[in-house]
Amino acid sequence: MADTDQAAALRAIAEQWGLKDIYAYNEEAFSRTIGFLDAADMDRLINARVAIPGLGGVGGVHVVTLARLGVGKFHLSDMDSFEPANMNRQFGARVQHFGKSKLDVMAGEALSVNPYTEVTTFPEGLNADNLDAFLKDVDVVVDGLDFFVFDVRRMLFNRARELGIPVITAGPLGFSSALLVFTPNGMSFDEYFDITDGMEETRKYLHFAMGLAPKATHARYLDSSVVDFDLGKGPSTIIGCQMCSALAATEAVRLLLGRKGVRPAPYYVQIDPYLRKLCRGRLRRGNKSRVQRLKAWLFENVMLKRAKRVGCEPMAAPKPPAEGESLRQVHDYLLKAAVQAPSGDNVQPWRFHAEDHVVEVRMDLAADNSFFNVGNLATAIASGAAVENIAIAAKACGLTPTVTLGPAPDRPDLAAAIGLERAENPREDMLVDAIWRRHTNRKPYRKRQIPAGIFNRLGTVTSEAGGNLDWINTPERLKKLADTIFIADRIRMERRDLHEHLVKMIRFTPKAAAETRDGLPLKNLEAGLGGELFLKATKSWKVMRVANLFGASKVGAGVAANGIRHSGGAALLAVPGTGITDFLQGGRALQRVWLTLAHYNLRMQPMTAVTLFRLRWLMEGPEAFSARHREMLATVWAGMAELFPRAWAQGPVMLFRAGFGKPIHFGTYRRPVESFLF
Repeated sequence: MADTDQAAALRAIAEQWGLKDIYAYNEEAFSRTIGFLDAADMDRLINARVAIPGLGGVGGVHVVTLARLGVGKFHLSDMDSFEPANMNRQFGARVQHFGKSKLDVMAGEALSVNPYTEVTTFPEGLNADNLDAFLKDVDVVVDGLDFFVFDVRRMLFNRARELGIPVITAGPLGFSSALLVFTPNGMSFDEYFDITDGMEETRKYLHFAMGLAPKATHARYLDSSVVDFDLGKGPSTIIGCQMCSALAATEAVRLLLGRKGVRPAPYYVQIDPYLRKLCRGRLRRGNKSRVQRLKAWLFENVMLKRAKRVGCEPMAAPKPPAEGESLRQVHDYLLKAAVQAPSGDNVQPWRFHAEDHVVEVRMDLAADNSFFNVGNLATAIASGAAVENIAIAAKACGLTPTVTLGPAPDRPDLAAAIGLERAENPREDMLVDAIWRRHTNRKPYRKRQIPAGIFNRLGTVTSEAGGNLDWINTPERLKKLADTIFIADRIRMERRDLHEHLVKMIRFTPKAAAETRDGLPLKNLEAGLGGELFLKATKSWKVMRVANLFGASKVGAGVAANGIRHSGGAALLAVPGTGITDFLQGGRALQRVWLTLAHYNLRMQPMTAVTLFRLRWLMEGPEAFSARHREMLATVWAGMAELFPRAWAQGPVMLFRAGFGKPIHFGTYRRPVESFLF
């Protein structure tokens, strides 16, 4: 039962107003409902028992809506607690409720609406052992489970059918809601959604989504790149959640009061106020119909494959280890997260050693011998990014990471030692999902400006990590930067060592990319058919040198410059010094910024030539470049100093462009974690 002390205190307040029992309370508190419901209806609702599993986005609103309708008895289940990420859509999500049980908060909300409400709680959530108790004496179930809690939902719907209990499910889909009602005499859950034992998890989600909203009006304004079946994540809005509650509560009233108009599955309805559309109909055979099966095949074999990034293998965080249990079970997750970090040309210059409470990240100082990796600073940036990924992933496993950056005098390859302890108050870092979504995007972006507020937030993220961020976002300044980048990229294309290193790292066939699992797949470069043919034709430096005589370096540099112009802004991230530890910390800051951009669903591309040329210039002097290139770089340095005066005076870690744009399909692979262990 819900907290009896809270209920007693609330009843005492009601009694002070002369409302000494549920009938006295209801006849005044819900008097404005009379006219749409009559006295007999109100009495029926007082004695009705509604079960609501899941008290998040829709479930929490269901509780309050039904309580305000006068429903007198609830069975509520949830095993989660409120956190900031719930704020956009969940009724009970308030700052004062962070860390508190959703079940306790929403039971309290029901009692605060009606202190005479009878609330039975199930804090362990739903499972096979307590399902019958949850459904005991229940008149109707209103589904509030998360979209991705599929097996529990299926178990609930099928058992409710066996017990003769109707179930209502309403899905928040953008600004809309889709509604289905399952009655004991209508189609079953498995029949309608075409679900069978042993079906793959992704296909279950697909069938559920397609059956819930056959017309899928929300697809017209959904950015599908943020939907991830592997991680069990997708977007939602409070508008959709409140629409769900209005529709579901209306059907609950029909069922509880025996009113006409209940249209059980295979009937469906979706109301989308954003598009001002009402879609309703009947799937006579549910998802088994030819049209639905064709849609499922197309979605699974065309749309999902196009949306999925080749080379990316997302992994959900394991459950936190129990007290006294070894932490080794989380090592695989932490290291798979680590290798998702970016590295120059995807050389993956890191190694790992994991013990129970400590993970060491080592720099592979022999992995990258390119001209760009001066003093192994590029290796340090990549290794720092891997360290940051581990620190973020550890929090998702209920651990507190303590990072000690290297190197040590006797261990020049040590990037960091990361201590792992169980957190007293575990809280997942909001960026953990972005670890798997982050990627380099070389496509043109829209010219829509990234607002100053976003860049200022990135600046705060950088400064918290000990770095500095300068940014620009106006067309005029982006044009100046494009002219500067044009010069730097011309130099990049005119150097034999850089050309040969790039050719070495390009994987010219999909088979080669899948086999080596490093380097840059040709399609990842977004060069188009003409660009791909050019890259294949100019593998030899002799050919490339001749091509440069005819202006190839200008054409290639023009592509980079055009990318700057087609962006929403650009920024330069820098650190105070130019030592290995500075750049390890810079790698952590860069990764945090990049993950924040991915969290915002913004695209990013590092523009590495200018910063790495600058480091070579600072550490080895102008003599590292030819006389002609020295003259060109002087112009570059002047342009960068004008555009990014604060960061350019420090150790430049990375220049990048960012913006709104389409996701990529061809990502970069990662070698197996085992290949990095020592």
